[in-house]
Amino acid sequence: MEKLKVLLIILLAATLGLAVSAYILALSLAPAEPPLSVLARIITSGLPSDLPFIIPLSSLLFLCTVLASMVGVVYFLVLPEMKEYVSAGNGKEATSVVLRTLKPDERKVVNVLDVHGGTYLQKFITKEAGLSRLKTHRVIASLSERGIVQVAQSGNTNQVTLVKWFHDGIHGS
Repeated sequence: MEKLKVLLIILLAATLGLAVSAYILALSLAPAEPPLSVLARIITSGLPSDLPFIIPLSSLLFLCTVLASMVGVVYFLVLPEMKEYVSAGNGKEATSVVLRTLKPDERKVVNVLDVHGGTYLQKFITKEAGLSRLKTHRVIASLSERGIVQVAQSGNTNQVTLVKWFHDGIHGS
């Protein structure tokens, strides 16, 4: 929930920055006219042809910077990326941190793998976890990206294995 608050604040700040940029652009084009009417004219008929090239270019660069910042914020704050916990020292502590970040479907898959000694075929995980084939594939791909499982092709399915540090951390080894 805290991440969503930070994201909302950043989105509001970006929106405010964009509004201020548009207001300054309108003031620079026609200082005597009301800025909202200038912005309405820009939206409906486009930028004036006698406008110096640097003004729309700087506005475009600002907009690109805002959009890139928002994408970065979404990537680093909303998507739960795992760090390398192998060097964390205590595998049990690292595993407990990771377990707290797992979504319910991810936890189901990890539990099925744990029950079967850390390695199991994906088609059987699908059945035991009660997930669709597509959902199981997406969950395993997410766990693999985060370094929690390893996936190896095995015939027409995949063999999914909990990584050693995670499996050892679950069992306190």
